[in-house]
Amino acid sequence: MGIRLQILSWWTPEWLLKKGLNELASATIQGLEELLMENPPNKNYYLKQVILNDNLDEKRKLMAHIHNKLVKSIIDYMGREDGISRGREVMFQKGLILGQRFRKILGVKNLSDVIKAARILYLALDIEFHVEENEIGEKTMVVNHCSLAREYNPQTCHVLSAADEGVLQGLNPNIQMEFTQRITEGCSTCLAPIRLDE
Repeated sequence: MGIRLQILSWWTPEWLLKKGLNELASATIQGLEELLMENPPNKNYYLKQVILNDNLDEKRKLMAHIHNKLVKSIIDYMGREDGISRGREVMFQKGLILGQRFRKILGVKNLSDVIKAARILYLALDIEFHVEENEIGEKTMVVNHCSLAREYNPQTCHVLSAADEGVLQGLNPNIQMEFTQRITEGCSTCLAPIRLDE
């Protein structure tokens, strides 16, 4: 475990959470805008709204509402099935790049480090989770609380959860995760089985 990861797992300053949220908002909003068209007329308009807001809760809400608008536009433009599929592809790639960047910054090496890094990143989003392991060693991420679930509609959550899946794989290329259950679909928790390729 890198020294930065060790320190941040004990204490993460609010300015760093805001910076992380700004980076996530930037990657996801720009990715969705690029999917809609090559040069959106209001390029960076939505992003500036999130970055200029200094309150962490307000940043999250604003980002979620922008995600809802953009995902709705993508679905209206491409159709539900194709829009969700293409949106997930783009969000996974954006998440993968962010995860790779954070892996280098935080010095992530193993599954334990990945979970610590994910906890730090999820702090910025006000998401709480734990990892359960069954009797045959299969691991599942269980999200007990997600502030975005109050703001997202099911389609937006389905698309944006691919960014989480990409971040996790970016933190460790041998890990794959895919959400199979979501709070936005009426479930009490989000579930994402984790597969570790040795």
